[in-house]
Amino acid sequence: MIKVSHVQLLPLLSGVQRVTLDELERLNDETIKYLFCQGRGPLTQGAIESGSNVIVVPDLVREIHPARDVRAFWYLWKCFRREKFDVVHTHSSKTGVIGRLAARWAGVPCIVHTVHGFAFPAAKSLLQKRVFHAMEWIGARCSHRVICLHEDDAKICRDRLGLSNKRIEIMPNGIDLQKFYPLSLEVDREALRVGVGFPADRKLVMMVGRLWEQKNPECLVEAYCQLWESGDPGADLVLVGDGALKEPLEARVKLAGLESHVHFLGWRTDTPRLLRLCDVFVLPSRWEGMPLAILEAMGCGLPVIVSDIPGNRHLVHHEKNGLLFPVGNAGSLASALVELLENASLRIRLGAAGRAKVEAEHDIQQRVRNMEALYRDVLSAGD
Repeated sequence: MIKVSHVQLLPLLSGVQRVTLDELERLNDETIKYLFCQGRGPLTQGAIESGSNVIVVPDLVREIHPARDVRAFWYLWKCFRREKFDVVHTHSSKTGVIGRLAARWAGVPCIVHTVHGFAFPAAKSLLQKRVFHAMEWIGARCSHRVICLHEDDAKICRDRLGLSNKRIEIMPNGIDLQKFYPLSLEVDREALRVGVGFPADRKLVMMVGRLWEQKNPECLVEAYCQLWESGDPGADLVLVGDGALKEPLEARVKLAGLESHVHFLGWRTDTPRLLRLCDVFVLPSRWEGMPLAILEAMGCGLPVIVSDIPGNRHLVHHEKNGLLFPVGNAGSLASALVELLENASLRIRLGAAGRAKVEAEHDIQQRVRNMEALYRDVLSAGD
């Protein structure tokens, strides 16, 4: 038996948190599982249902807050010492630094961190960028292994954080292939659409993700509004997720008079079913690690249109298994939407290629087995 703790910031179930839950759910039965998190919510509920122990750390916050950060560090250090974990596995930028530092001081023998995209792109000033870099450098010094989702982040670890190849593992995200799968051609998609409140006679364009700056949903809404300047595109827009930008997005849709054609669904637990009912998936993010949302859409056989950024380029190869467009360029996104909405054979070809890539490279079961092997290697090496 080994005792494993994952440390996560928010109790939501957006991409990064779902990675954590997927891993906790699938760790083998010989593992005693813990989750440390800022509060209670869908993530902690899922963790409890999967047999994990949950410990809430209210002072874990996203913003830099010296007093709360010290309290969070102190609380984690005491818990790690008391529980004598074999493995502490951290996620997210600031939580990862505090968690790894506390684990190192507590003498945890295996400290692992997953990079879900570095914080550098979010820096709004040179000072902030230097602070973020210093935090990541400190966290790296406390890690036995850093898991990167792709080579771009591994290169940052080597070149900017000074980590050796021995301490870096490239381990792409994975999804449950039994949960995210294409709709059979024999199924009446139109009837299913009516059953969940979608129009049967219109194509559907979907985005799944938090409605905030990073995901850049404004670009998609603007592109969709542009489509209507040339007449009805014959497609509705579906936004699954919530966040600070919801009200401004609703205002833009109202200004365009498209309230009946843009559907704000909030967070849903039936995302696989909704994806299978759609025709095109879009993710216009400004930066990403390796988005589960893209993998899940590809798993469901959907053609995808995504922003041309490093995290997305590792999943989508232009005109082979999806389409790329310049980040923030609503006009280019609108053109890509027209290309797919008007070409059924292209949608089918790109969707099939995406599903094949996910089957070959992004199975969550294999990812978790690789992660368990990494834990064993570090514990046996004693480094």
